Amino acid sequence: MNNYRRLLSITTGPQRTVATVTSHNADGTSTVQLLSGAFINVLGQDVAVTSQAYIEGGRIIGQAANLPYSEIEI
Repeated sequence: MNNYRRLLSITTGPQRTVATVTSHNADGTSTVQLLSGAFINVLGQDVAVTSQAYIEGGRIIGQAANLPYSEIEI
C-alpha cells in the first residue's frame, strides 16, 4: 500500500470536534458552542452544562477534558 492510501485510510471518517455544552433542551438535544463561536444543536445530554464534550456526527459521544487553550501566530 502506498503512503497516500495509508494516510487516506487514517484521515477519512467522521470528524470529531470539541465544544462547550451551553444548555440541555426538552427534546433530548443539547446546544453547544464550537471553538469558532458558532452554536449548534446536537443529540444527547450526557455531558453537564458548561463542560466540554466530544461531538461527532451531530451527537455528543462523551466528555472531553477541560484543558487550557492558546493560539500562537507564526
